[in-house]
Amino acid sequence: MKGDFTRDTFDPLKNFSRVLMQQGRVQLDADWNEQTAILLHYIRTLATDLLGPHAGPADAMGFDLITKDTVKNWTDADWEKLEPDVDRRAVLRNAVENGKDAAIGPGRYYVQGILVENHYPILYTEQVGYPFTPGTELENLQDKELLVYLDIWERHITYVQDDRIREVALGGPDTCTRAQVVWQVKPLLRGQENVFECDSVDILLARQHLPMLRTRARHGTPSPELCSVSPESKYRGLENQLYRVEVHELDVVVQAEGKGKKATTTATFKWSRDNGSVMFPIVSLSGNEVIVASLGRDQCSQLKPGDWVEVCDDIHALRGASGPLAQVERVDRDELKVTLKWPEGVTDLPSYMEGETPSKHPLLRRWDHDGNLAAYHGALLITESATPEDGWIALEDGVEIWFAAGGDYRVGDYWLIPARVATGDVEWPDTLGSDGVAVPDDPAALPPYGPQHYYAPLAHVVPGAAGQGTSEECRCRIQRLPCIPEQ
Repeated sequence: MKGDFTRDTFDPLKNFSRVLMQQGRVQLDADWNEQTAILLHYIRTLATDLLGPHAGPADAMGFDLITKDTVKNWTDADWEKLEPDVDRRAVLRNAVENGKDAAIGPGRYYVQGILVENHYPILYTEQVGYPFTPGTELENLQDKELLVYLDIWERHITYVQDDRIREVALGGPDTCTRAQVVWQVKPLLRGQENVFECDSVDILLARQHLPMLRTRARHGTPSPELCSVSPESKYRGLENQLYRVEVHELDVVVQAEGKGKKATTTATFKWSRDNGSVMFPIVSLSGNEVIVASLGRDQCSQLKPGDWVEVCDDIHALRGASGPLAQVERVDRDELKVTLKWPEGVTDLPSYMEGETPSKHPLLRRWDHDGNLAAYHGALLITESATPEDGWIALEDGVEIWFAAGGDYRVGDYWLIPARVATGDVEWPDTLGSDGVAVPDDPAALPPYGPQHYYAPLAHVVPGAAGQGTSEECRCRIQRLPCIPEQ
């Protein structure tokens, strides 16, 4: 969640049941966000305990896969039940019956306690962000053994993605943001796995080794004055910050090794001192010139020459991809024009024409790392270390990070690091010793905060000759409890 937050304080290990407001106290966003997180944790855990990892109501279960084979015996009444609108029904029917596409049925489903809803039938290729990865185009899935599954996660939505969040009666100020449940129906093609069935989706999509990060900014005696920084402090910033460290790109390099070849993956990262929340909606972009809707509400949230920005939109977000980075060369505040310099090797430049792509919600997102136009497309190289004694990477003002060796990175993995002036330190747990007691000045190695993806199998499709393939249903049905009459 790239919002303007103070920090994320929810910790399920603390077993808190609610947040209690006290009179005459300062109110913080973190407290109320924690209350929401506590309630969500309760509801979703309860739903999972009752329903299992995934299930849906038998009479309203969504995400039915409707293909050419499944509609062979359908009548007009069946199609009308699926889609009441005549024109829309004709589009769906033509695409499915001709084998050009598949449809996803409406309804609801629960995945790890999260309610997932499809409000109306859509075609597989109509999903925003399709194709999600190269090779998953519909034409490439013919006559292939597939595990079709749901990919679920939460996406952060601001007024840029949904302008109706703002209250026009108040002049449309930027107030709260939203968390949106995103679902995508995806195919998993069979590789060399010995087990390829409904229950193997989580296993096949799991990572072998989660990336792990430590951070530190050790300090001496905290200063009693909130607006001054102790000379012993290692965090030397003059403001409280919420640093965000995020994986930017993965680059697979194939190298010759002896008689064969070896593939190695290079990962890069970017960081922000404001949780990546500083952004500028794009009106148009052509070449290296961008027209933005605004240039920030104050001096801290503005752009200046030398800043690094990421050009991204809804398609990037829904494909789990990063946008290209660029460095700001000039800022014309009168015309709201930003001139960019693109790093070497960036050839597929984005382009947005005014009024033509409003549904994509393109934006410039500011990052605060010191990139390089000649290396790693403007991002920073992730260098790993086997021991915490070395391998530390400096961000700024004394804040340092450390990546453990052997991490299986994914684009978008992120960590949040609150830094506080009053303590001259970052808020980060220490490593627990064998006795269960925290070891001072030994920051723990933690996996990414998110994004958290959850998966549920829908169908196992096995091709066959002359259309004699099979499709195994993977969804779990919930039967309603019988009504018990009053005695």
